[in-house]
Amino acid sequence: MVGHMSSPSFFEGPEKKLELVVTPASPSLRSLGEDTWEDVVRAAGAEVISVIRNDHCDAYLLSESSLFVFDDYCVMITCGLTTLVDSVERLLQTISVDSIAFLVYERKKEHFPERQPTTFLDDARRLHAMVPGRALRFGDQRGHYLQMFHTTRAFVPETNDPTLEIFMHGIDERVAAQFTMAEASESRSLAVALGIDSVLPGFDTSEHVFNPGGYSLNALRGEEYYTFHVTPEEIGSYVSFETNYDFREELNALVGAIIELFQPRAFDVVTFLPEGEPRLKLAGYQLGDHVVRSLGGYRVTYLHYYVPPSGPRAAYELPL
Repeated sequence: MVGHMSSPSFFEGPEKKLELVVTPASPSLRSLGEDTWEDVVRAAGAEVISVIRNDHCDAYLLSESSLFVFDDYCVMITCGLTTLVDSVERLLQTISVDSIAFLVYERKKEHFPERQPTTFLDDARRLHAMVPGRALRFGDQRGHYLQMFHTTRAFVPETNDPTLEIFMHGIDERVAAQFTMAEASESRSLAVALGIDSVLPGFDTSEHVFNPGGYSLNALRGEEYYTFHVTPEEIGSYVSFETNYDFREELNALVGAIIELFQPRAFDVVTFLPEGEPRLKLAGYQLGDHVVRSLGGYRVTYLHYYVPPSGPRAAYELPL
């Protein structure tokens, strides 16, 4: 994730995300080859930095976030001013629309939406023209929210197919400062130094510190993945985390450990579960919103938390 740390810095950390599942009759997505996936990434306005692989997944670290390619599905996350729907159009030059079993496209509320080349509705309408779907908003339009487009074709997910997403805003300034090139060292891993890799141990990881600031990490263990992306900007600091690790028996501990690392002033938790709903309670944070919706065979839950004010804060002077 590219950081632009001039003062003030306005890099857009909140991401766009695509998850696409293909039908059993479709060719393996991994078999499409690295050249195809590099083209897909370039279509969004990003580049591949590095790749790690195992028997189940190819994990691409991008200049703007990440791409995970499995045989039967892929997950692509991009930040900044990327145009992720252009990647869908590029991919559909290689696979057919009929091979799409399920597609979901997410777009987190941006800090600076006026700088984006498209709006969520622009993107959703383009996707709807490719494959029928529905557009939703999870959360308060005047506050924090996540917008989502999903296909309406019948789809039944595997029972062991959960997804957890965490979006953190206003992270602790001392933590943010460690994700700049000035603080990074070629001789040490930030994941190890800051304890990021201990949140879910036993994964093979690939990480990158951007110049002058910003951080991305991909991790693989068998069929499981997780990813972190840090935008340490003074205005609009942001961290995202996502995993398909089965968190259902330890949600409080996992979210608590991640929140403890970054100490955000506010954060959102999104879960995709084949059945059931998450139960989450964290000390020091208050639940501000709770939205639930069934879609594509999943029960999707959106939770927004914030630190309740202990008293008045100083106004922030805006640069002119």
